[in-house]
Amino acid sequence: MKQHRILTALLVVIFAACGKPSPVVVLDGWWNTDFAKEACRSANVWHRENAALISQVGCDKVTACPETMPVVEACVLDPVQDVRTFENDLATEFASNAECRSVQFVYFSDPKSSSKASSDAMAKPHYSLSLDFTPGARRQQWKMISSPKSGSFTQGEGNAEEIAKKVCFIVKEQGATLSN
Repeated sequence: MKQHRILTALLVVIFAACGKPSPVVVLDGWWNTDFAKEACRSANVWHRENAALISQVGCDKVTACPETMPVVEACVLDPVQDVRTFENDLATEFASNAECRSVQFVYFSDPKSSSKASSDAMAKPHYSLSLDFTPGARRQQWKMISSPKSGSFTQGEGNAEEIAKKVCFIVKEQGATLSN
């Protein structure tokens, strides 16, 4: 009788695990790249408009200069490379974090060169993760929406490790259940 209860409990756990698909996170590289390019464009316009004033009075005396100059300096190099490095760091954190074990992480580059894996993932319920990427920043703003089931929206800020941990916690529904 005791063995029967153990077997029944084991079958319930197995079937419960089989009934719920692994959560899928699709990282939107297309958005990330466009956002970084626009951040560089805006920072460079700001710099051109304020360069004379900065040279006269110094960066500390010009509004937004201490926050904007690191972006201007980072944008001297290719911002797309900066984005890709952060995305690779993020993928590494997903792959190496035990909290993300059952989470499928998929990269979406753009509509023209999307992979079969990203197309398949986006055809099913998934979470779309994007970065409001600021070149040169150690911490990045992120946002995620579940699609298409509940449309729940989450957001935050962090380095690659912090983002991976928080996103995995959310998609595995280890906190509150979100619904719209």
